[in-house]
Amino acid sequence: SLFYLHNELGNIYTHGLALLGFLVLVPMTMPWGQLGKDGWLGGTHCVACLAPPAGSVLYHLFMCHQGGSAVYARLLALDMCGVCLVNTLGALPIIHCTLACRPWLRPAALVGYTLLSGVAGWRALTAPSTSARLRAFGWQAAARLLVFGARGVGLGSGAPGSLPCYLRMDALALLGGLVNVARLPERWGPGRFDYWGNSHQIMHLLSVGSILQLHAGVVPDLLWAAHHACPQD
Repeated sequence: SLFYLHNELGNIYTHGLALLGFLVLVPMTMPWGQLGKDGWLGGTHCVACLAPPAGSVLYHLFMCHQGGSAVYARLLALDMCGVCLVNTLGALPIIHCTLACRPWLRPAALVGYTLLSGVAGWRALTAPSTSARLRAFGWQAAARLLVFGARGVGLGSGAPGSLPCYLRMDALALLGGLVNVARLPERWGPGRFDYWGNSHQIMHLLSVGSILQLHAGVVPDLLWAAHHACPQD
């Protein structure tokens, strides 16, 4: 299904090529030797970046199956797991760095966000529609905005240039989800976008941009956390 034209080909390649690029780009640009005890967050970040395109490629690659709804449900769950992982693991380094100088609050925030993500992930996996799956991640987005707000008003810490990257990350992800739910532009021209340029492919490209913004923010954040000395109380 990779070498002839069909309605899943664009979906496969828009995330397949991104996956190949991320496999090289993300680990190579992660400053492993400078992270020290926070090296586990570098590994967490790599998994977060690779999971969505990997799950998506497998989902679209095997859409030619003839196993019926049971097989489709498993493939869709695999795709949703990738989205769940980037929403969950992708935020852990952000929370860790934002609360780097609040050691009493940081573990509670990390555990709380992880538990919230578990609920959101379950709701996404059991959602009956695309719009319901998008809403399932709303609480995670709200929690991240709370963290971003804390950093923006000076209650949190982190690398100076990372916060704009995170805001662009969530804006691109939200825009992609809305485009996919609205089925634009194929709603305006049924049949014209079956192969290329449909809403799902646009969402794929926006999600790639979102992951790149996540990476652009996390790398300087982790470097900042590794070298920053918090003020003594």
